[in-house]
Amino acid sequence: MKKIVFSIFLLSGITSFAQKGADVEIPYFPMDEISKMVTYTDVIQVPGVLKDSLYDVAMAWMKIYYKSPSQAIKSQSKEDGIIDIRHQFYVTRKDKNQEVKAGLINYYLTLQFKDGRFKYTITKINLEGTSYFGIEKWLNEEQYKKDENIPGYLQQIDKFMMDLIASMESEVRPLVPVKEEEW
Repeated sequence: MKKIVFSIFLLSGITSFAQKGADVEIPYFPMDEISKMVTYTDVIQVPGVLKDSLYDVAMAWMKIYYKSPSQAIKSQSKEDGIIDIRHQFYVTRKDKNQEVKAGLINYYLTLQFKDGRFKYTITKINLEGTSYFGIEKWLNEEQYKKDENIPGYLQQIDKFMMDLIASMESEVRPLVPVKEEEW
């Protein structure tokens, strides 16, 4: 019951997020052609680095990036070169000049490793509730386009994903050993 009331409150648009919805630009979200879900994916080239090294560096990155990596990692296999993560974060809104939590956003991140490259896929981005509520509804359904809070939520989601991707792309790279000069 609490989740239903919370979802109704979240979507009611009683207060606005920092600015009016019309003033906030909705970011571009990459949409998968087959699943019709928002999906961030790319293959990152790391020439000369073996699959196992990439896997180990990714595991080390997760221990720094996630507060509780053991809870975020749902499955992993070094032999198959794959790590599946389910994680969440809050979106916020302004209420009487205070920032308050407005909803919990879940997402799935899959990392796949091969020699010389790794692939990330972030998908199933959804608002936690009693049933699956993908953010695609906020992007595509007319009733949500009138809610002044939605553009702010979408901006927060996109910023979180861009920060996650930037961190992953810069940190999941093994250090190149420095050769010492011989004198």
